[in-house]
Amino acid sequence: MSKYCADCSNLDLKEQKIAGIYKCKKNKEYVTTCNYACEKFEENYSKTWYEKQKLYDEGKNISTNDTPTSFYVVLLIIITSLYIVCRLLGY
Repeated sequence: MSKYCADCSNLDLKEQKIAGIYKCKKNKEYVTTCNYACEKFEENYSKTWYEKQKLYDEGKNISTNDTPTSFYVVLLIIITSLYIVCRLLGY
């Protein structure tokens, strides 16, 4: 069975960046709860299966839109240029 950050006792639930991203006490960085466990993993026996699953699902539902803003700016310039050219040609 795979182990995830949501199952670890080093996950600090008080230090939340957004739902699904919490601070790891050992690595001192923010991690997504659906990441595979690292070498510093310690099983958290105080949480129920339901609580662990809820944390894991929060991490899975994070939006991962990695499209850079410059892509949208270039796309807007191209569409605007095409619009101007079409207006000048009478379309």
